[in-house]
Amino acid sequence: MATKESVAESIRASRDALGFTQQKLAELVGFPNLQTVSDIERGQREVRSWELVKIARALHTTAARLLGATSSDEPGRIFWRRGGLSAHHPEIEAVFRERVRRYADLERLCNTRTAAALPDFEIDPDQVSYADAEALANEVARTLDLGSRPATSLAQVLETRYGVKVLYEDLGDGESAACHRNGDGAAILVNRTESPWRRNYNFAHELFHLVTWSAVERAWRGDEEPAWYPRLEKVANSFAADLLLPADEVQGEVAKCLESGPIEDVDLIRIARDFSVSTEALLWRLVNLRFMKADEVKARIADAQFRRRDRMSMAGLWTEPAAGLPERYRWLVRLAFEKGVLSRTRAAEYLEQDAAASHDLDWNDVGEEAAATAS
Repeated sequence: MATKESVAESIRASRDALGFTQQKLAELVGFPNLQTVSDIERGQREVRSWELVKIARALHTTAARLLGATSSDEPGRIFWRRGGLSAHHPEIEAVFRERVRRYADLERLCNTRTAAALPDFEIDPDQVSYADAEALANEVARTLDLGSRPATSLAQVLETRYGVKVLYEDLGDGESAACHRNGDGAAILVNRTESPWRRNYNFAHELFHLVTWSAVERAWRGDEEPAWYPRLEKVANSFAADLLLPADEVQGEVAKCLESGPIEDVDLIRIARDFSVSTEALLWRLVNLRFMKADEVKARIADAQFRRRDRMSMAGLWTEPAAGLPERYRWLVRLAFEKGVLSRTRAAEYLEQDAAASHDLDWNDVGEEAAATAS
């Protein structure tokens, strides 16, 4: 049973984990000053039920968790595309976890959880090789049935067939993507401001971590980054290139170009756009396939005219997904509300809207495509 002291400690620990000051929490909740938060955390003041709800929302958790009514087990790791396990984004991670948890709740409420389970392959993180990465990429491509141009279908297949929860946010220049897998399912957080071809590569990189999650979790002991992790990131990069640029398909395209002479800049750019990857990723893949040498790739990347042609080929192709709640997520909120399993107030909370405005919920921006994938 929750006591004043246990709730106080839970609030304090959750606030500290996010790096919030008492002043910031007071402002988020709407308290007149930080003294109220201080009194609550010292057990000097009872927290009212409506205050607990607001505190939980500000801390990206639930009132039940603050009361100790749900499991307090460790929430599991989040792997970041740059830097492995990051301790620099506590609030982003908290929002990510909260949205994934709610997403899973909505799937349960609407009975729309996918039947296909995302594969989980065995590897030895300390010994896995680039050859292993290529073999795994081929197996994943077959299992997921990604076709000859995997980048064009990867995100949709992960979402619709395997229930991977994909969220987009502006992560700035320091991060590209992150992933997480636990009882609520698998999830990927992507930097929406990066180019579509970079996002495709990030999806493939994070997929490596998702399909090897259990093996890495068993091998990773404690909070410190293992000595083998930086190399594992390089293997994940190799997996991404192998997955998005299948050897047979790339070799076939290059062979067609070579029939009329040496491969030209325009050919390289066309092939990169065809596979929906960056031209740089294609060039390094061609090194791996022994069509080009590393020095040649470096020279092309440094060539201003080549870069200009590459940029020109991107005109009209740059798309940027909306930040925040995915369309399918919002459709599930609507579906749960219309089925009567989610109250209007809770629907507003799940949509991250002010509960006071719950009488004016607007579903008009939820598209037909989301309705089709959620049904």
